[in-house]
Amino acid sequence: MGETAIIRLLSVCPERGLGDIQRMNVIRRVRDNQFLRHNAVFFAGSVAVGALNYLYYPILGRMLEPGQFGEVQTVVSLFFQLGVFLAVLSQVIINIVGNYDGQARRNTFVFEFEKLALITSLGLFALSLIFSRQLQAWLNFDSHLPFIVLGMLVVVSVPFYIRGAYLRANQKFGLVSGGNVIGAAAKLIFSALLVMIGLRTVGAIGGILVAQILACSLVVWWATRAGLLRDKAHKRFSLPNMRLLAPELRFGGIVLIASLSITVQYSLDIVIIKHYFDATTAGTYAGVAAVARILFFLTASIAQVLISKVRIEDKNKQNQSVLSRSLLLLVGISLPMLALTVFRPAQLVGLLMGREYVPLANLLPMLSLSVFIVAVINLMTAYYLALRRFGIALLTGIGTALTYFFILLHHGSPAAVVGSLLLGSLATLLAIGAWNIKERRYGV
Repeated sequence: MGETAIIRLLSVCPERGLGDIQRMNVIRRVRDNQFLRHNAVFFAGSVAVGALNYLYYPILGRMLEPGQFGEVQTVVSLFFQLGVFLAVLSQVIINIVGNYDGQARRNTFVFEFEKLALITSLGLFALSLIFSRQLQAWLNFDSHLPFIVLGMLVVVSVPFYIRGAYLRANQKFGLVSGGNVIGAAAKLIFSALLVMIGLRTVGAIGGILVAQILACSLVVWWATRAGLLRDKAHKRFSLPNMRLLAPELRFGGIVLIASLSITVQYSLDIVIIKHYFDATTAGTYAGVAAVARILFFLTASIAQVLISKVRIEDKNKQNQSVLSRSLLLLVGISLPMLALTVFRPAQLVGLLMGREYVPLANLLPMLSLSVFIVAVINLMTAYYLALRRFGIALLTGIGTALTYFFILLHHGSPAAVVGSLLLGSLATLLAIGAWNIKERRYGV
């Protein structure tokens, strides 16, 4: 607002001071800032999803015995790890839609990747059927059925991830948030109902399956309305065109290494403790881990917005600005939660999960710090993958291998596992930070 405009406004509204006008300018800039607006929309949806997701854990944690809750958390962790290829394909699709010209060409890539994802998920479902009893024995489960439901969950998640990626690439963050909120609410309702009728672990996972089907139907519809239409010449039922996808799959392979590394960083501890410790200890730890992971899922939307904002053709300074603002948002959102976990761990665990989980609440500060570090790693990795700087996959892969090595050496107690997780994630972050400094200095 220029000087003349300010004088005119003061003459018309003399009761308004310069302070009021400055506040109006700040509000207008925030409102008009597309980066902040998209983050606000997606973050608001993520907060709602996070609230519903973490309402799921306290409710199920009270409805189930700690041992049964530990089984639920283990299956959820395995879903994150098995479903990482869906997250990878989603990121590839976002990158294609953001950087390729031609609506029909972009849509063809989306549909071909969806075919590939469906075939892969069916293969994983077949493996879950074949090895369900072996998994039951290795992870000390009461039944093999949760692993079969897990395989089904991966299959029905394919359209949700693929079509949702298309919406995010077109910056339809409100629709994506809406689908996530509906899915999280349905997961809570259906899981609680199925547990109430006596299905226990299978019911808790089955509720997620039903919710995913509902959310998937909505996201598919919204993506179609947003322009994801199949070309008349494109075959609906056929094998994926690997010749078309091959160049992007090379990129996808790099993304897979990086994404799997990050997923393992924040979910491996649940599986390790379920294998090495008794059911009660594993279930109690799972409750504490559910509280710590609030940090990761609360801030995950920032990385997803960042991916859609970074452009390969943009100048390095512009992209680094997006990264810096994203990091500031992540830190600003995380610090209050980190402070609570440090100063009130027992109260926080008792409030969110119940008294049964308080005996291991002393692990919450260190575990939350580990999760925060992994969230920063996730953001940095998303940034460099969006720019197709493939060296980031090597760094994250080495970091995860180092974390796993530390855990193998020190897993005599839950505290030792958490300490190994913290040490490995910190080493990974330091390596990525050094690489980022080199990028800023040389602009390559």
